[in-house]
Amino acid sequence: MPSAGSSSRRGTFTERDEPASATKRRGPSRTEAALVSGATLVLLIVFGLTVSTLLLGLDPTLSSADARGREALALSPASGRPGATVTVYGKNFSGSVQLLWDGSAAGMPQALVDRRGRFETTFVVPVSAAVGAHAVALLSSVTAVSFSVTASSATPAPTPATPTPTAQPTTQPTAQPTASATVTASPTPAPTVTASPSPAPTVTASPTLAPTPAPTVTAAPTVAPTPAPTATAAPTVAPSPTATPPSGGLSPLHVSGPSLVNALGQPVQLRGVNYSGPEYACIQGWGIFDGPNDAASVQAIAGWRANAVRVPMNEDCWLNINGSPAAYSGSTYQQAIKSYVSLLNQNGLYALLELHWTAPGTQKATGQQPMLDRDHSVTFWTQVAAAFAGNDRVIFEPHNEPYPDGNNDTAAAWRCWRDGGTCSGMSFQAAGMQEIVTAIRATGATNVIALGGVQYSNALSQWLAYRPSDPLNNLAAAWHVYNFNVCSAASCWNSTAGVVLGQVPVIATEIGDDSCNATFMNALMNWLDAHGSGYLAWTWDTWGTACGDIALIKDFSGTPTTYGQIYKTHLAAR
Repeated sequence: MPSAGSSSRRGTFTERDEPASATKRRGPSRTEAALVSGATLVLLIVFGLTVSTLLLGLDPTLSSADARGREALALSPASGRPGATVTVYGKNFSGSVQLLWDGSAAGMPQALVDRRGRFETTFVVPVSAAVGAHAVALLSSVTAVSFSVTASSATPAPTPATPTPTAQPTTQPTAQPTASATVTASPTPAPTVTASPSPAPTVTASPTLAPTPAPTVTAAPTVAPTPAPTATAAPTVAPSPTATPPSGGLSPLHVSGPSLVNALGQPVQLRGVNYSGPEYACIQGWGIFDGPNDAASVQAIAGWRANAVRVPMNEDCWLNINGSPAAYSGSTYQQAIKSYVSLLNQNGLYALLELHWTAPGTQKATGQQPMLDRDHSVTFWTQVAAAFAGNDRVIFEPHNEPYPDGNNDTAAAWRCWRDGGTCSGMSFQAAGMQEIVTAIRATGATNVIALGGVQYSNALSQWLAYRPSDPLNNLAAAWHVYNFNVCSAASCWNSTAGVVLGQVPVIATEIGDDSCNATFMNALMNWLDAHGSGYLAWTWDTWGTACGDIALIKDFSGTPTTYGQIYKTHLAAR
């Protein structure tokens, strides 16, 4: 043991204090320490890279492109009509992104970026968008892509304004109005591509025209908006004479539990087409129908084994307000619709009447709105219901494609859908489905009422929760399904429409595909057939033969397009 005065007690240790037998120990040199630290650092880097590589390989949401690529975004689809719903994907961003349309953020959505720098959102092609290329970009980013708005014009032939349907004249007028369709995104993104789609026409032997979402207004509105009645008020405006119910074998329809049935209680599956035209031709001032409305044209539809036709309508033309062209509005327009419905019924075809183009206040109804308006829509349905009361071979579809709350499937959207009033993103008072149902029933009309959901009638997630009250329990759900919709897969069909049709009938009042994809169309129709749900394809118009036109026919004698042949073949096997 060291002596009391040794250096060990002072906290130091010298060679002199070591026992004689001890082996001398030497600490590492600076060079050795540096080598050890460097090797440790290299091992840590290698370990980190190995873990990162494993994460990239195992995590399907994070690819090598995400880690190395530059900022990028993509659109699906990359072209469409005004009103179409477009999905935007992006990667390698941060925070939130603001979409721009031709440099403007007006009406365009924001999206949150996930922790891996990715985002996905949708926007609706502005109804005022001109045909051609437009820039879709992100705020504070040089990244931009081009979106092509598709539409075309054709020289229309004016439809006779007489009540009796007659063949469309074959001579072309000198004036050439333009129009484009809404797509239902559905296209009605007309699909009001929607968005329900109403694709744009091309020139064919028969006069045709696709609706322009926002044509130029050539006349200032001269009629003040008609005050909307309260939801419980009886109709106060006398419509033109009630349409006469047809005689014959076409049985009236009503809802029985989850089924649409005839007077004998037998299930009825609607299979038919949309005949677009009365929503836009009148307001553009060149006709009422975009094609013939005679017996031969109706028989051509029936020749496809169809049993129903959906007829889009225009609020201003029926009510003769807001400067709608007098030659094609008011009693002339009303009588043309009534005569056509009677002609359909007489030829064994059910009629679905739906309100496609509306506008609040003194605005002209030249396109789709996210919701019906209290200024005119309640009055419109009061008159239409009174006109067709007693003819239960007619189904009412109050609003073509609602898309409140920025086209989102949210509680706010569904509240607006049912109750109306002040709604997010809307500058006018909306008319909710409850007040429309109440107004229709106040006329004594017992017709089936088919109510489309939100997101251009593609979302039915909360339809049952927000279902309006109907004293007759005669409501059905209207559904729009296109290949480009959010809900376009069987898994979504099962979890949404499949749940609804457990309690009420579901009628797919618009179906379609803009890529001539027989696999998608047949899968959808087979699903609907298996569930006893009706469906009506978009659209019985000669707007062109390209798949993106979503037009069923080349001519009004019923010659199918490539897309139309898919539908015709399916109906032939039913």
